[in-house]
Amino acid sequence: MSNRYCRSWCSDRKPDATGVLVPADPAVTHLEFPEGRIAYRLLGDTGPPVVLLHGGGLDNSTLTWGRLARELAVGHRVHSPDLPKHGGSWPWRALADQRALEDLVPRLLDHWGLRSATLIGLSLGATTAIGAALRHPQRVDRLVLTSSGGIQDRVPGAGRHELAWLALRTPLSRLITRSQTAATLARHVRGFPFADDVPAQERERLVAGIVAEHRAKRDGHMFSDWNRVEIGFRRMRTDHRPELHRIACPTLVLHGAADAVVPVRYAREAASLIPGARLVVVEGASHSAPMDHPTQVGAAVREFLDQTRDAAPGA
Repeated sequence: MSNRYCRSWCSDRKPDATGVLVPADPAVTHLEFPEGRIAYRLLGDTGPPVVLLHGGGLDNSTLTWGRLARELAVGHRVHSPDLPKHGGSWPWRALADQRALEDLVPRLLDHWGLRSATLIGLSLGATTAIGAALRHPQRVDRLVLTSSGGIQDRVPGAGRHELAWLALRTPLSRLITRSQTAATLARHVRGFPFADDVPAQERERLVAGIVAEHRAKRDGHMFSDWNRVEIGFRRMRTDHRPELHRIACPTLVLHGAADAVVPVRYAREAASLIPGARLVVVEGASHSAPMDHPTQVGAAVREFLDQTRDAAPGA
């Protein structure tokens, strides 16, 4: 492993539920950009590079990808950043909209000394990954698009798109954020459609993490720049569907059957538009599939990466 990588976790391994030795939670490293600071974690020292991109709002790299990052670190070099204005990536003195996040991907790869990598994204992270693959195809080896944004024209539900647009442009969004209490959030998270094999301790860690992320954003609002910019008056400003046919790298479209934010029909359509894409629908999973069905998501991702390993340098 290169000296510039944080080594605090390299010799600290522990068995997972299957008995496989996986790295413990790594130390956080910070990268300074002109706009602000990016926090990230590095796991694994051999194999193809993978970059994990989390969702927006009350999310960060540990909440969505903590478990999968540890699993993939056996056989991959895993890079897990907190996106701007999430987790430890504060302050950030610029807009973190679709274009800015797309441009951030090659900047991160440059810092890590990577010519290219596999991008695995959830929601905001997935639409970022799509945009990066379209604009910087030589930097993206493979794609895993989980609960992807950027593949629908409107927020689903009668009148909900217009209501979301209005809330994000008035003090209502801040009022919504401040009205959420720790108890309210905890009840909401405990109501996720967790798979039966998700232990209570893991669920409570997720509750604590989301409450902490909300606490950090309580004086602002829990909605990301992407939401405020990309939800237009009548439709979403970013809709990748007309360009999906240009994606040339191996792609897995992974979606929860019970996703109410991006209904599964959009994932099916997206998979049909990407040449050679594979579609996996996780029964019972929500928009936060890596959180409520981590075993099923992890198995699908690992199988895809194993089957497409020849497409990734460093394999």
